[in-house]
Amino acid sequence: MDSTGNTLLVIERAHRGAVESQFANTLYFARELHRQSGGVDVLLRGLAASFAVRTGFRPALRIAARKLDTLPHPQRSLHRLIEDGAAVWVEEPDLAALGPGARERLLPGVRTVARHAVTARWPTYRRIWFF
Repeated sequence: MDSTGNTLLVIERAHRGAVESQFANTLYFARELHRQSGGVDVLLRGLAASFAVRTGFRPALRIAARKLDTLPHPQRSLHRLIEDGAAVWVEEPDLAALGPGARERLLPGVRTVARHAVTARWPTYRRIWFF
């Protein structure tokens, strides 16, 4: 398992208020940490595993008569983070929980790991942050 940084970001929650987080959603923050700190590794667990799966869904919200379609797009954000050189893993049981076709729709560059495989590597990181 190759590492790109000295910080591990463990992301477990997939949604934190789309309207409120437009300015700095979790993956935007992860990308900035990667850029400014010399590299991060990202582990997606729980419902955040859905960030790693391609889908035709385009986030949008209707408030009264107004359609708000400038919401964060997790798959696009994760793709950019990988392009920037961050290592991204998703735990296999959480990916499997998304359905039988989830593995085939995994974003390029995202790697799968057994549950707790990254946990065994925690001593190699200077920082571990849970989001």
